[in-house]
Amino acid sequence: MKQDDDAFLLSRIEAQGWNAAQRVMIGETRAPDDAAIARLNPHKADPARSRWRTGFKNAVERAAAK
Repeated sequence: MKQDDDAFLLSRIEAQGWNAAQRVMIGETRAPDDAAIARLNPHKADPARSRWRTGFKNAVERAAAK
């Protein structure tokens, strides 16, 4: 059961990264660089830190593809 709980929590953290990117990208003409993304990431340790970044980067890439 713990593994399922961890997987769910990490999926929520990734969604938080996606949502953060959506907020940051409003009205912006270019995507934030890696240093700016790192400053925005509220998580200090992996795996949460990397999953949040994954969500953020996926949202940026999706926006760029439109």
